[in-house]
Amino acid sequence: MNINRKFERRIVYILGVWQIMDGLITILFYGIYQQNNLITNSGIPSEQIYASEDILSSMFIFITVFGLLLIGFGLLNLVIAKNYIKDTIINNKIGIWLLILGVTSYFIMDILSVVLSISAGVIYLAKNKSIKTLNN
Repeated sequence: MNINRKFERRIVYILGVWQIMDGLITILFYGIYQQNNLITNSGIPSEQIYASEDILSSMFIFITVFGLLLIGFGLLNLVIAKNYIKDTIINNKIGIWLLILGVTSYFIMDILSVVLSISAGVIYLAKNKSIKTLNN
């Protein structure tokens, strides 16, 4: 009997697309829009704006790096779903990666990523157990 991993692949695809969208939202909305909004609507005199540019640029760099990290996770998950989640192959590293990604997403409060990655990781590891049992 062949174990089908189509469901896990779909969940990991959805997770990858969501993380890419989340990274783009983070960079575009929180990085660019909020920085421009702080400068134009703050009512701060121009001398103080020049003094606070270092803080704003540091915030922008942090937000951009964080968004790029999310995009990188999303791209990595798309590659994993396309190339490494195969029907008959047992690879515990993928399940562990998904669980670690779920815990990491929990700490950054990305609830959708938590649900998708933990569920995909648990289902993947459970099907690994089924494939081992069928092969023995």
